[in-house]
Formats: sequence, structure tokens, C-alpha cells
Amino acid sequence: MQEEVGELTQAFLMMTGQAREKGRSPEELDEAFRHEVADVFCQTLLLARFHDIDLTSAVNDKWLVWAERGIGS
Repeated sequence: MQEEVGELTQAFLMMTGQAREKGRSPEELDEAFRHEVADVFCQTLLLARFHDIDLTSAVNDKWLVWAERGIGS
């Protein structure tokens, strides 16, 4: 997981001009960033599956509880 997050961070920094682009076009940088986001997402899904985590419930409990309470609306 840490390796994938590191690759995502590097792709983000390259895409936003905060790291060397290594001769890649803006389109290539954008594609690399999208692929790294997908890698982190899929690794997260695999981690949750391995540890029998119900992601729907976890997201509801951690993130969507505020929407249910009407906070911020």
C-alpha cells in the first residue's frame, strides 16, 4: 500500500509541476496520475477484503454520518 501511495504522490507532484516531468507530456502525466489513483483504490479494496471490512458501513460510519445529521447543510 505504501509503495502505491508513494507512486501516487510522485505522479501528483509531476502533474502539478512540483517534480521533474521526465519528458512526459501533460496527457501522459494525467494518465499516470489516474492510473496511480486506481492502484491505490484497488489496493484499499483488497486490504479491506483481506481484513473482512464492510467498506459501505465503514464509509457510512466515518464519512456520511455528518450528512445524516444535517451538519453542513
